[in-house]
Amino acid sequence: MEHFESDLKNLSRALLSSNDINSLMNFLNNNDLLFIQVERVNIFLKNDPDILYYCDDDKSVQRFKYTRSSMQVHGIVNDDCTHDIKGDALYFSYPQLEEHPAYRNISSYCKIPLFSASKPLGAIEFININLRDDEGAEKQLKLFTNMIASIVEHIIEHEHVSSVTQQMIQHDSNYQLLVDVTNAVISRSTKKELMTALLKFLYQYFGISDLSIIQPHEGHYGQHSCGYNEGKIDYRCHFFTNDSVIKDAVEKKKPVFLSAEDIRQLSLENNVPFFPVQVKSACIVPLIFRNHTNGYICYMQRENAPFKAADVELFMPIAARVAMAIHSLKVHQAIIRTAPKTDYITIEDSYTEHAIFDDIISQSEVMNQVLEKVAMVADCDSTVLILGESGTGKELIARAIHKLSRRSKTRMVKMNCAAVPAGLFESELFGHERGAFTGAISQRVGRFEQAHKGTLFLDEIGDMPLDLQPKLLRALQENEIERVGRNQLIPVDVRIVCATNVDLLSMVESKEFRSDLYYRLNVFPIRVPPLRERPEDIPLLVKHFTRTLSKKMGKDINKIPVKTMESLSGFPWPGNIRELRNIIERSVILTRGNVLNVPVDELRFARKQMSADIKSNNPPVINLSAGETGRHAIISALKESNGIIGGARGAAVKLGLKRTTLLSRMQKMGIKSDDYLNDALVSNA
Repeated sequence: MEHFESDLKNLSRALLSSNDINSLMNFLNNNDLLFIQVERVNIFLKNDPDILYYCDDDKSVQRFKYTRSSMQVHGIVNDDCTHDIKGDALYFSYPQLEEHPAYRNISSYCKIPLFSASKPLGAIEFININLRDDEGAEKQLKLFTNMIASIVEHIIEHEHVSSVTQQMIQHDSNYQLLVDVTNAVISRSTKKELMTALLKFLYQYFGISDLSIIQPHEGHYGQHSCGYNEGKIDYRCHFFTNDSVIKDAVEKKKPVFLSAEDIRQLSLENNVPFFPVQVKSACIVPLIFRNHTNGYICYMQRENAPFKAADVELFMPIAARVAMAIHSLKVHQAIIRTAPKTDYITIEDSYTEHAIFDDIISQSEVMNQVLEKVAMVADCDSTVLILGESGTGKELIARAIHKLSRRSKTRMVKMNCAAVPAGLFESELFGHERGAFTGAISQRVGRFEQAHKGTLFLDEIGDMPLDLQPKLLRALQENEIERVGRNQLIPVDVRIVCATNVDLLSMVESKEFRSDLYYRLNVFPIRVPPLRERPEDIPLLVKHFTRTLSKKMGKDINKIPVKTMESLSGFPWPGNIRELRNIIERSVILTRGNVLNVPVDELRFARKQMSADIKSNNPPVINLSAGETGRHAIISALKESNGIIGGARGAAVKLGLKRTTLLSRMQKMGIKSDDYLNDALVSNA
């Protein structure tokens, strides 16, 4: 027993120091276990694939991966039973084991399954074991095996945590790298500047020494290349017509790899891409922007070695950012070339090259960054919170996320939280059973169930009633809902996209929005910039709205005055794209002929008049504090408003609150607007 306790102490030390199977195998095969005599110890782990660990003649740990066929042959190790047999019986039942290095020279064999919490981990095999023939020895062996199982479980969990941690670190590193490459190529005014900045980045991170961008043009390909030469970057252009090298990239939109021999063979042909003599391997990746391939990027290195798999995984998203930068460069150059030299701008069809995902029209860098975030988050199921002022196109962004996601074949269900009465909110969201409440004459399927396997877009999420927010939070966390009137959980698989034009964080601080729901929704925020922050998009939007609306109204408007466009581009547009579209629609109605007639002077006057009205007519806002002071402020505002809550002269405006927020506070304080409405009627009488 004294020796056994010593063995257990040694084993405990191994538990503290062994973080992998190799170290455990070395301990078991290189230490004398005093209560048993054993020549070798093997460990078999059930995994994907199943692996046998054993020591060779030099006591080095080896790994043997089992295939399905080899498991059938060596059935003794895969079952969950204990086996204690002689070597000749083992070889007789499993003759193929005589050829396996882990089962050489066996005189006795003992296999004991390893379990943890009734979960099979694998087995431990004792080769040529000599155990005392008494009941105490068997108990010691069982206890010893249980400790081995605990160690193995600890190692498996440790390796899993290490793997997940490493993946998270790598993910963060890759994200930062993509941000860096975006910053490196953004806002370059020429292709040479873009490629030079990109090559410096690629050389630093990946050792890429040469770079080419290949683009089709009128029956041939133009190739712009740059590479390091004695510490400096050389730049050159080349043209070719033979596309056999990039054929796979063209047809399959996948990377094409070229070895040193491939490049040498290409050098013997005509009309093929140019490769510097120092280049020994290359990777060609398509440049895809807004689902359109507009060229190819060729990463080259001067060593005859395959590209690292981790690097290749990043080559595609890097190419996507380069494609975006080239598109912005093209737009910038087109604007310079087509700068109006007359008093009118022609409405051409080229605006469609700026369109993405339905009606999102943009060429500004701030919107490119928004669309880049859309592309990044679309393919995962993370919750997205779209922030932005009213009229900026938040719903279009939500639709773009859905159409780029794996759920695009299903529907996107929309719900405007501001348009649903508080009493019907739960029924609209989760559905109800027949007879659940007065008026429920039939069963209703809620928005969550309608969006099963798809996307649920919750617009104006800040208007969701406070008492319903815990139920939404539970549905998001548990992926389960309950219909009103039905005490049964219904599983749902829904991707949530929310939008709001209010400051949710301020609402959280003022207790008008639950903090736990806010942090659950704010997983991946996307801010849509207001139109005043993207003035370069206004001409495109004006052209787009003019063209589509005039066509809808049966008019042929094909010109816009330059001064009109300048005036429209200079407005702050508090109503954003929605306001701009309304102005253009009104202008199209008023236009006679083919030149758009925008009442700019009238618009400017209306804007000034609106500002003056706001300053003169807006009543002073009562500062609402908490507790009893808040109660007095609400009562005072109701009296001044004659009991009216909403509207321009209602109590909510005086208090600086949303109508729904004021109603919620009145309900909590037991204040009824009717009381003050009656007082007003009496006093007026």
